Amino acid sequence: MPIVNINNLTFGYDGSEKVLFDDVSIVLDTSWKLALAGRNGRGKTTFFKLLRGELPYVGTITGVPETVIFPMDELPENEEWRVRKELNLMGADPDIMWRPMDTLSGGERTKLMLANLFASDGIYPLIDEPTNHLDRQGREAVADYLASKDGFILISHDRAFLDRCTDHTLVITKTGLELVGATYSVWWENNEKRMESEQARNDQLKKEMSSIDAAMKKNAQWSSKAESYKNRANAPSKVAQNHWARAYEGAKAKKLMSLSKNLEQRNERKLEEKQSLLKDLERTETLKLTGTEHHNKTPIILKNITLKRYGEPVVTDFSLTVERGSKISLQGKNGCGKSTLIKYLAGMGEDEGITAEGDIYIANDLKISYVGQDTSSLVGSLYDIATERGCDKTIFSTILIKMGFTKEMLYRDVSALSLGQKKFVMIALSLCEHADLYLWDEPLNYIDVYLRQEIERLVKCNNVTMLFVEHDRTFSEAVSDREVNM
Repeated sequence: MPIVNINNLTFGYDGSEKVLFDDVSIVLDTSWKLALAGRNGRGKTTFFKLLRGELPYVGTITGVPETVIFPMDELPENEEWRVRKELNLMGADPDIMWRPMDTLSGGERTKLMLANLFASDGIYPLIDEPTNHLDRQGREAVADYLASKDGFILISHDRAFLDRCTDHTLVITKTGLELVGATYSVWWENNEKRMESEQARNDQLKKEMSSIDAAMKKNAQWSSKAESYKNRANAPSKVAQNHWARAYEGAKAKKLMSLSKNLEQRNERKLEEKQSLLKDLERTETLKLTGTEHHNKTPIILKNITLKRYGEPVVTDFSLTVERGSKISLQGKNGCGKSTLIKYLAGMGEDEGITAEGDIYIANDLKISYVGQDTSSLVGSLYDIATERGCDKTIFSTILIKMGFTKEMLYRDVSALSLGQKKFVMIALSLCEHADLYLWDEPLNYIDVYLRQEIERLVKCNNVTMLFVEHDRTFSEAVSDREVNM
């Protein structure tokens, strides 16, 4: 397989002061199963476009074979038997290749596109977030499928998925590109150790800078004192003063001024050196989640219930007990009713055509915070949305700014935000609500891996009651104390 050589690559979008890639050089083997990771907005999709020659740049990129980006608008033309073979390898029904694309589920479309991608000869696949419409079983099937292939670059925020099907990792950091011959989790573990060491070093440097700053203030006092001696030495002679006294004062002033100047220059050099050593750490700010404690120890009890949507049964003979302080992960294949249950408990049954039968107990005055899959409910400016939800604007804006939003973005219409930014706005709104029960339905869609890990820490470290649906296995297993299969 060809070798891709990237030399002195520099790129930034017109009208933006931010340079995404600054004089980057790296060599990639196209036979690798390569994970491409980094924060949202760091340039992962842009990197794909640069490899394809779709954007102007400074530097050189050579050795790139013919590429196809997933997801694609049109399927490549392939022989039927090849596509059927690839679909079989993913455990998908081969007959979906004959059905109109708009009749397929999101997971079926994903598998059909990947099958056509790998059924083509001489194609270098650039795969951008294939897990968005896949349930856990679907993700595992696609991960195993990709692990059997050679030669692709994969963007995904699902850590378990990346680890399962890649053998090299390319991370877009604040300072450039970092390549390791290992999985993402191995890179992250080493990066965490490095960040801890860097943080300790930064803390020490800041202490030293504080000491230098104190020394410079003291030096300023010396300068002031020296100036006073100088003025006394040059003052008109008084009866009590003689020639020798004035000479002594002058010599003392000169010595103090010289010492003051030397100290000032030395401290300024030290301060510059220390500042140049300070690193801009790849850390997210720590968030807080403050739930309330409902008086009822078991706020939700469902026994043998049936949920219908517009009269059609979606969930039958299902039971669930939610205890105060528990974090429950709802699992099951797409279409089994997880979102229907979450919406019903969130009080959206009437609007969504959802009705319930069976033994149902939901505690009175249960304050619920809901994060859904769909971001279309976000309309207007961020501050208007916060006001409508009754959120404290200061807390809301602080959370967003900690997570990388600029102050200018807070006044934008939400339609100008990316899908990842919209999804985090929904999470930020939920974090502002002091709720008895948090209902989150696939909250991590489009959220980058760094924020996923911060949200994971957040939920784990706070004593809140939560019922959630999330196909990111790493997140679900780390956060939940109980898993319920539907």
